[in-house]
Amino acid sequence: MNRQPRTWSVILALMLLGFGCDSTPVSDLTPEEASASLGLAIDNEIVLRPTVLGIGGKIVDLLGGEADERTIKITQWTPGISVDLSWSITTQTETAASVAAREAYAAQYGETAIGEDVPDAPEPIYEDTIKSGSLGSASLAGATMLELPELWSEGDGGVSDTSLIWISKAHYDELVSTRRTKLSLGLFDESILQVQEVTDQLTSYLDRIKSLWPGNATGTPAQTQADDLLTVQAKADWGEYTLLVDGTRTTVQTIEAKNVFATYTILANPENPLILELRLTPLSQGNLEVLSPSGFIEGFGGYEVSQINLKTGS
Repeated sequence: MNRQPRTWSVILALMLLGFGCDSTPVSDLTPEEASASLGLAIDNEIVLRPTVLGIGGKIVDLLGGEADERTIKITQWTPGISVDLSWSITTQTETAASVAAREAYAAQYGETAIGEDVPDAPEPIYEDTIKSGSLGSASLAGATMLELPELWSEGDGGVSDTSLIWISKAHYDELVSTRRTKLSLGLFDESILQVQEVTDQLTSYLDRIKSLWPGNATGTPAQTQADDLLTVQAKADWGEYTLLVDGTRTTVQTIEAKNVFATYTILANPENPLILELRLTPLSQGNLEVLSPSGFIEGFGGYEVSQINLKTGS
């Protein structure tokens, strides 16, 4: 009997499972205990990475997005009131000399006949490029708007009137007690609220998506409809999310909520209501045309927190 197919299937299974040898320690805290333990302090770090359709890494690269991790360091933290932070992204950029060498090679050997002796193409050479900046918020108590990390500017970003990547204390309390609150990403969703009258364009847009939001879909003013669009509805049960905390695989308790613009996974900690995962929908950019790579990045982008380092130097 030929056992080769079975042998290969076993080998493949072991490869997919990483040979069953994941050495990462696992927390013995319950999700509720783990969430409560994640209070922030000066020098703590948050590591997040961009995603498309909830997937990070190579797929972001393939679609033309910036896939590198962003490390955020807390430089000042007053729970529920204010935060100052610095951030950096280290990315690999091809050197100018490497680009010139490849272009010279293409110019010389780009069109050659079959059988001609052509040397190997030069290997690209990369160097680390660091983007960095700083930003603060004194509006963690009641800000109505978030600020996506991809919109943070390099250098000194000053003090924002948004709650950055946290939801405000007021909105957290409202979400816990009523399962509903209003959140804005400051993108297309916010521009809807600035419309004072029903225009043909707004009416047409709302008509195209009116089936996607809760509440009365007909006979309401544009402002009321726009307010309904910003309403975030939370699931009835607590959710869970797994990340590394000081190198330990930890599952925390979360609030899972969404509106037509985004899906939010929020740390269930009133002192640190960090948005652990955010998935955008095309409506957040006013973008219904997502059949191109750039459309996917804009329409289905977002981020996820992969690590929180509470110990200095972790």
